[in-house]
Amino acid sequence: MRGARLFGISRLALATVAFLLTLRLIGFAQDVTEPALKAAYIYNFARFTEWPDDPGASHPLGLCVVGDAAVGDALERLVKDRQLAGRAIVVSRVTASGPKLACHVLYMSSTAAADVWKVVASVQDAQVLTIGDAVDFTKAGGIAQFFFERGQLHFNINRQAVKRARLQIHSRLLALAQRYE
Repeated sequence: MRGARLFGISRLALATVAFLLTLRLIGFAQDVTEPALKAAYIYNFARFTEWPDDPGASHPLGLCVVGDAAVGDALERLVKDRQLAGRAIVVSRVTASGPKLACHVLYMSSTAAADVWKVVASVQDAQVLTIGDAVDFTKAGGIAQFFFERGQLHFNINRQAVKRARLQIHSRLLALAQRYE
């Protein structure tokens, strides 16, 4: 029993180190664009989130993008031919008013800032990990908000929104948040 627990902790530590190295390597690469960096964060958020009521491997993991084609393209390149926890990954572009039924992760660009409140409200009772880079995204009810500080990408997490969405975000990811409100 103790060995199994230690094995689980070791796997967790290894996954955390891999996440941090991925972000650090991306940060040091000279040809990395802002959309590619955001795509890497979105993908890693999905890796460190659990959807308790999700049907699992029989359904693809939906990563949806509203308002930023460059992030959508970067995300498609990043996840091409990859699986997450044995599941296919599908990247979709959705509109602020369009259906989001197949979205596990929903990224909203600040270019769609006028629609933030409406989109977040439309999925607030669903198990959707909402991520955005609009000012006050977490105050609007979003789960994670990207922002740049001194040339580095950081994020805040809204714990009430996580609880409302009934998601489980790994504590190691929460520890990396700038603010955990």
